[in-house]
Amino acid sequence: MRSGAVILVLATVACRRENGPPPQATLVQKVVHVETVVVTERLVPKTLAVTGSLEADQRTDLAANASGRVVRTFVERGDHVKAGAIIAQLDARAASLTQSEAQANVKSLDEQLAAVRAECARDDALLAKGAISQAEYDRQASQCRTQTASEEAARVRISEAARVVQDAAIRAPFAGVISERYVNVGDYVTASSKVVTLLVDDPLRLKLTVPEPAIPFAREGVTVTFEVLGLPDRTFSAPIRYVGREVRATTRDLVDEAIVDNHDRLLLPGMFATVQLSGEHHPVRPGQGP
Repeated sequence: MRSGAVILVLATVACRRENGPPPQATLVQKVVHVETVVVTERLVPKTLAVTGSLEADQRTDLAANASGRVVRTFVERGDHVKAGAIIAQLDARAASLTQSEAQANVKSLDEQLAAVRAECARDDALLAKGAISQAEYDRQASQCRTQTASEEAARVRISEAARVVQDAAIRAPFAGVISERYVNVGDYVTASSKVVTLLVDDPLRLKLTVPEPAIPFAREGVTVTFEVLGLPDRTFSAPIRYVGREVRATTRDLVDEAIVDNHDRLLLPGMFATVQLSGEHHPVRPGQGP
């Protein structure tokens, strides 16, 4: 029995040696490149998001300033025009006839006035010699004054007719772009009728509302950045030029205006803007957010 147990133990030990753990695999060492920097503090501005809207630098609903039927239009929506360019033409034939009539009337009155003045000059000499009575002289002098007044009135009618003829050509008061046209050929307009909306789209005004706590940071000359919904991948900047001087009681904010360079015409009046206004600076270490 003992010899059998010894043989069993030796066989078990030999089996364990044959099925023992495999030799350890060779470890591969990886080289890691590490960069080091000196940790320092820096000042990072704290930004505040405020709302704003873009507006035209100048804008007017141009009125006809005359009455008449539109015989021709010269612009369409989106057209750029120069100052003084004709926007629309009204029928000015009646005014032209009135002007011609007034001019002919003035010419006739001029000739009559020259003759009356000559008579008055002779009456002056006759009165000095006692050749005519004072009553006759006064009657002739009154005629001279009446004729002079008639000539002046005729010249006023000429000026008025000329103004009507001139106003029949509706012109742009400043250079800009046509935002809307309200009349067509054949329409009858009066002096107060809107003809077009004319605006200046370069530069634009960015009107932003500044909450009361942020008013000290919205000073004249401060540059703000903003984005618009129509161009989500673009960021624009503009300096504040006009600063409001009164806090609105209902909203507790101030209205400022920044001037936006829009020479590429990407921005349009009426666009809503999200404006980033820089506030106070505070220390931040590299790798930290503001």
